[in-house]
Amino acid sequence: METALVSATAEVQVSMSVNTPEIGHLLQECATVQENCLYTAQAHFETANAATWRVRLLVIIPSCVAALAGILTAVGLPGWIGAFAAASGLVSAIAAALGADRKSSYHCQAGNVLTALRHEARALCATYSQDLTREQLAVEVRRINDRYNALIQALETPDPKAFQKARKRIKAGVFKSDATGSEPKIKLKAGTNG
Repeated sequence: METALVSATAEVQVSMSVNTPEIGHLLQECATVQENCLYTAQAHFETANAATWRVRLLVIIPSCVAALAGILTAVGLPGWIGAFAAASGLVSAIAAALGADRKSSYHCQAGNVLTALRHEARALCATYSQDLTREQLAVEVRRINDRYNALIQALETPDPKAFQKARKRIKAGVFKSDATGSEPKIKLKAGTNG
């Protein structure tokens, strides 16, 4: 079954080659890895986005409240306002010490690595496969598949809600190119890679 997420060239090549028992299954595996990478990477990006909001909530906002309350206390307003500065500073310090910002960076990097692998799988299927012998193609497909499997084993699992959100965006066609109608078109927030 062909996916709508592989490039137009790869779709043509896969559909033409599926009847060719020598390499059809190899090209289909490239398309599968490409699609799996897209879904998993986007789930990581959605998880990173949610973690960024938690950082804002637990580090940035309390820091601003602490600074403002400290200034207000310093200019002579009642001392009880200083208690807000202390409490907010404590929340911000604990969140920073526990690494509230690390989860966002981690998932963003995971998404970037999977996006790069997706592009590599697409290029192998759509372009490079034409210049390789069946044996060379089989080795390259195994290599890409092994890399995907190793990444999935090593990376932290993204949030299931993030996966559903990513799936919904992908199914809505966010990753279809204006040029081909099927090549991924990335519409992500700053700090993510497509």
